Amino acid sequence: MNADGILKLKKTVEQLCKCPPKKLLSTIVITALFTCPTALATTQVFKPLVLFPAELYKGSYSQLINNGISRFEEQTGVTVKRIRIKRNNALYVEELNKAASEGYSPIIVQDSNSINTFGHIARQHPSIRFISLDVSYHVPNILGLTFNHAEGTYVLGYLAGLKTSSNQIGFIGGLDIPVINNFQCGFELGIKDSNPKATLSTQYINNGALSWSDTDTAHTMSEEMLSKGIDIIFPAAGYSSVGVMDAVKEHSQNGQPSYSFGVDYDYSDKYPNTSLASLEKKVDIAVFAALMQLKNEIWNGNRKHFGIKQGVINVTVNPKTPKLSPEDKKIVDKLIIELKGKNNAISQRIAQSCQS
Repeated sequence: MNADGILKLKKTVEQLCKCPPKKLLSTIVITALFTCPTALATTQVFKPLVLFPAELYKGSYSQLINNGISRFEEQTGVTVKRIRIKRNNALYVEELNKAASEGYSPIIVQDSNSINTFGHIARQHPSIRFISLDVSYHVPNILGLTFNHAEGTYVLGYLAGLKTSSNQIGFIGGLDIPVINNFQCGFELGIKDSNPKATLSTQYINNGALSWSDTDTAHTMSEEMLSKGIDIIFPAAGYSSVGVMDAVKEHSQNGQPSYSFGVDYDYSDKYPNTSLASLEKKVDIAVFAALMQLKNEIWNGNRKHFGIKQGVINVTVNPKTPKLSPEDKKIVDKLIIELKGKNNAISQRIAQSCQS
């Protein structure tokens, strides 16, 4: 790295460190972004834009992304243009092409995993930088922010195996795609390790772009699972997951104890009696770090991978549910500590078994 590159890197880290001690997690993340040899991008026009495929529901994945963008705006004074599109892949592609043609860069693409032509679009606009969430591409101008969901879901699965009474557990995904399969894979590994007698039933909403906001279908699927004796369900379906958690809550209120897990956020307050724990995916930290990197014209590889070690994936046990004992919390804490360790056995098994 030349002298200018070092100065820009120093400036980025200094900006990230202007935070209270409890927020030093961001510093850890930005350090991870700079772990490989760094090269400066050619001078780029920094004109950021984000394409949201839906409204910013409270508790949605989009809202987390927006939180990261807002933090970036507050710290830098740079405005990020926001475009909201109803869930329709054709409209999303149209707006993506339009934004690239108008010179916006970087463009944050939330729904790249649902758009088959995204890589082709990026190649057609080589001077534009794109930030892809959850998927990486062998395309030089796409920065893929990917996440080791399986590390966190392993912990949830392990807990589910311990707490199921029927030995029947369910998983409901948004789409049957690699990123959601990664959630399911870690969850199943955890179940097998804690309770070999337990079985996992898996279903996917598979309703195209609407899969991430189809709470009605998620609710119906959950009711069907619960009626068959499944007593714990983990959803990985964006905002559709709320439909699962609502169905589980209603089932329990009718005198049939059942439980769920939260995803993306901590749902302990909203479902105090039925949410066992939540997989928090702090994508806001990753988005903030990526924008800071590109603002300072740093381009050091086109994939950044985040997991428990970086503090971006986290498992929060619900302190309110009577289903969990202090011993359960200790087990979760022990697993998290182990997963943070270098070359730990669990992470190695996950890497061998689960595509990320």
